[in-house]
Amino acid sequence: MPDRPPRQRRYSAPMLYGWIRHHVTSGHAGNVVYGSIVVLALVLVLSHEHASPATAIVSIVGAVFVVAVAEAYAELLQEMIQLHRPLRGRERREIAAGIAVHGVAALAPIVFFVLAALDWMQLDTAYTVAKWFGVAVLGIYAFAAYRAAGVGVGRSLLAGAVLTAIGLLLVALKSIVGH
Repeated sequence: MPDRPPRQRRYSAPMLYGWIRHHVTSGHAGNVVYGSIVVLALVLVLSHEHASPATAIVSIVGAVFVVAVAEAYAELLQEMIQLHRPLRGRERREIAAGIAVHGVAALAPIVFFVLAALDWMQLDTAYTVAKWFGVAVLGIYAFAAYRAAGVGVGRSLLAGAVLTAIGLLLVALKSIVGH
């Protein structure tokens, strides 16, 4: 048999869809949406304050960490109360793994601010891209969660549109109040 070159990994829409589907079907869509809303609100506040890229990165990482720890602790307490016993190591690790998905919400905006810190992107552009990326993530995850639940395309699109509208409302409120 002739030697074949090694298969190169391609990044495509089906691959992105598969990644989103994995997080949605494994019960993490709510965490990503929650984290995305927090990060979007923070990006809007930081842009109004004209925070530096370093301040934006540290603020986003800090906020995501605090929200993830609070949510993990709340879920741990809830599980202990429901089970009437302390959680075992595996159960605690499962909670931690689920909550770690909050990092996904912080990953993209941080990339934009790193690019701004390296002067590869204007700071205003980083804020703009981070803001609209955050709005898009809300709609995409809502749509994907509804589809994963077996809901039809029409209702899933409606759910995505509603969550996108919530993101747009945050942006509009910042525009109205921030100027």
